[in-house]
Amino acid sequence: MKAPAATVLAVALLSAHANAGSVGYREIAVEADGERMAMALWYPSPASSGRTRIGHFAMAATRNAPLGTGRYGLVLISHGTGGHRLGHRGTAIRLAQAGYIVAAPEHSGDSWRDDRYSGTAANWRRRPRHLSAVLNRLLGDAEFKARIDPRRIGAIGHSAGGYSVLALIGGRADPRLLVRHCTRYRDRDPDFCAYGRQNGPAGGLLPDLSDRRVRAVVAVAPVGALFGIGAFARVAAPAQIHRLGRDRVLRRPWHADNIVRLMGGNARLTVHPEAHHFAFIAPFPAALAVEVGAPARDPPGFDRRAFLDRIDRQILAFLDSVLAAQQR
Repeated sequence: MKAPAATVLAVALLSAHANAGSVGYREIAVEADGERMAMALWYPSPASSGRTRIGHFAMAATRNAPLGTGRYGLVLISHGTGGHRLGHRGTAIRLAQAGYIVAAPEHSGDSWRDDRYSGTAANWRRRPRHLSAVLNRLLGDAEFKARIDPRRIGAIGHSAGGYSVLALIGGRADPRLLVRHCTRYRDRDPDFCAYGRQNGPAGGLLPDLSDRRVRAVVAVAPVGALFGIGAFARVAAPAQIHRLGRDRVLRRPWHADNIVRLMGGNARLTVHPEAHHFAFIAPFPAALAVEVGAPARDPPGFDRRAFLDRIDRQILAFLDSVLAAQQR
């Protein structure tokens, strides 16, 4: 008797995960908007397991290890405002161990080292284009293009990165909504409205910044106040939305809740009642904790590593299910 397709798929995925080798790591440059961005890459590798240290950050990946000979899905990771390319390294490694190539650019103009565009209308235009530039770079690379399955491309974003990946699947943002939001609700959403220059020149509805090569996205604590009625009218790709219950940076109901309401059946909401806004960022080394401040701190009783283990499993299950379905 022939096994059902779903059973065959599940066995194949479990087998791929069980046979996953160690993780390789590289850094390459990407050109976007006339600027060079640093990008971190994690990928399956046949090399023996090793460790790599980048400044204060150590991780279970081997620098410049050979790329595996399989054909892999690709996942982009977009950090939040003030973030960096290594901020979600644990999630990236988990995905690479499961058989994905993972690419995380450091967004120029909206990172820990460069905040020229943070909070501006230009930033909301630039970020999705950065991610499309990453796709162009990897799918045009002689080595990586042969290893990437173009039917299995997804993206993960945190905070402003959550907005960025939603724009990639066709979400249309209107920065004027942020100005109105922070005029009307500044006292109820104060941390968000204090970031960048939300009350600066807004322009109008942003152009379509979608990249149809991206088949599914995960948005963790996403910026959502710049999406209005009809913003997701042309979106067909599914999105897993994670609402962090103790988020004081992006407060309810204007962000994750707003996105879920506007997306309807394309949004799959997961709620983490105990998690705070920065919980999705990999733990910081003790040497940086004081300098970093709030993103490095957890409330009493909250276990960030346990939370990351749980949310990473949920993300992997979603991507495996949705992206594998794209191949049928």
